[in-house]
Amino acid sequence: MKVKDVMRTSVVVLPQNATLKDVLDKFLKHHLDSLPILDAALRVVGFITIDDLVDILLPRYYEILRDFSALEDKGQLASLFNQAFQGLDTHHEQLILAVDVMNSNIHWVHSEDSLLAAAAHLQSQNFERLPVVDKDNKLVGLISDFEVILALLRGAPATASL
Repeated sequence: MKVKDVMRTSVVVLPQNATLKDVLDKFLKHHLDSLPILDAALRVVGFITIDDLVDILLPRYYEILRDFSALEDKGQLASLFNQAFQGLDTHHEQLILAVDVMNSNIHWVHSEDSLLAAAAHLQSQNFERLPVVDKDNKLVGLISDFEVILALLRGAPATASL
């Protein structure tokens, strides 16, 4: 079975010159955990994950959550989160572009790749989802570890050609 047989073809994307506000709006409106970034030729040039946004907007998020005492004082926790957003105003949202925050060091998978090859790419990248491209490196979908695992659990034969 190939990636094209199980990938999602409905994908929310943004151009590399989209603003940080555009990125945030897409994540919030569509409840995304990742967002492919495209160039003018519709080729994937980057990927933004929710973790990337957390690192940028709430750099102490994971540290705060590890501190159980901070969790018990909801007022303190809310205050810390509010402070993280105080420095982000409309002017800054327009100056920061998707290309500035995207991860451009990703490997996508091709629609003709086997599910095992996709699983290997997902594991090596440590992502839950990766862009799927055609032979011209244009985006045609997304594949997630969830889709791969479901296909394998259904007993679909996964081609061993990596």
